[in-house]
Amino acid sequence: MVSTMQEKRLFQRILFSHDATLVDPTHKWSIQILDLSLHGFLCTEPTNSTMEIDHLASLILKLDDQHSITINAKLVHMENQLLGFENHDIDIDSISELKRLVELNLANDELLHRELAELAR
Repeated sequence: MVSTMQEKRLFQRILFSHDATLVDPTHKWSIQILDLSLHGFLCTEPTNSTMEIDHLASLILKLDDQHSITINAKLVHMENQLLGFENHDIDIDSISELKRLVELNLANDELLHRELAELAR
């Protein structure tokens, strides 16, 4: 099953372990990002979370004092205390930072350009 999901995946995930914040209109949780792509991210499930599939939340990923990424996303899968989110809305500054982060970790310009073209569809 995992290989089938990987074969269907259009966006290369990068391993990226980093503390982040997940917020919705009524909650703010500290989480750990495990991997991310131009299309979504995988994170730890917050303690006392009541999230269900299709839950909307915003990821705030602070890279340093001057750079951060904010992504509005939808929960698309839950398994083994891990949450998979699909990116739905991202501002131009955040997508630029995310692109840069993916680019640095992929080290493959051709793959990055293919993913950007797929994201633009």
